[in-house]
Amino acid sequence: MRLIDTHAHLDEFFRDGSLPQVLERARAAGVSRVITCSTNPRDWALYSKLAADNRDFVSWQIGIHPTDIGSEADILALEALPSMFFSDAPPVAVGEIGLDFHTLPADPEAALKEKNLQLEIFKRQLGIARDLNASVCVHARDAFEECVAEMSKLGVDFSKAVFHCFSGSEADIRRLNELGGRGSFTGIITYKNAGEMRRAMLAQGIDRLMLETDCPYLSPAPNRGKRCEPAFIADTAKAAAEIFGMSPEYLAEAAARNAEEFFLQ
Repeated sequence: MRLIDTHAHLDEFFRDGSLPQVLERARAAGVSRVITCSTNPRDWALYSKLAADNRDFVSWQIGIHPTDIGSEADILALEALPSMFFSDAPPVAVGEIGLDFHTLPADPEAALKEKNLQLEIFKRQLGIARDLNASVCVHARDAFEECVAEMSKLGVDFSKAVFHCFSGSEADIRRLNELGGRGSFTGIITYKNAGEMRRAMLAQGIDRLMLETDCPYLSPAPNRGKRCEPAFIADTAKAAAEIFGMSPEYLAEAAARNAEEFFLQ
């Protein structure tokens, strides 16, 4: 079974010294590539180096996460983002970027200020991706409509957009697919209360399906409660295959092929 984890955060494993073992377990589980995702300029150098040191196995995405917008220096770093696409180990997408309105401040004025900052940074990164003709990985938590609206206004090519850890409704994914975009799915599909997510995955179909761990978060059953890692994508693939009613090998190959076409071509 050939697998690609399309969204993994490896910095925690690097910092605690476990990354070599984590990558080895991923290979043993059938993973052929891990696509890592940065969240702020402070980890861009790390992910660039990981990709350069593991060219046959690790790719990376560059961006600022909506809940990780730090100092003014971080925001100014966006000016250097385009040049990274011409580096020795260029990123394969701008991500993860987007909007997250799930944990806004209780104070209305503070909440509006944070929303506006997120929107500003999201739009700037979308513009960079559009100008570079790069793919984008979108984080849209409690902000699906807003993300779609901003992308549409800026003329983003939705065929180059994936909404990672898709958590919207069946109607949402149908709309996203009609625009040309897609959703990718995590181990949440193995959770008992995730019926809507499973229906969304089925509604999208296998032709655009991509799978991710979003590690170190969201471990699929039977490893729920443990720290997630790329090897666990195998459990998500097996669960997805059961939901679709096909063999794990067929589903994993289809999802891997979709990921290669989206990120690596």
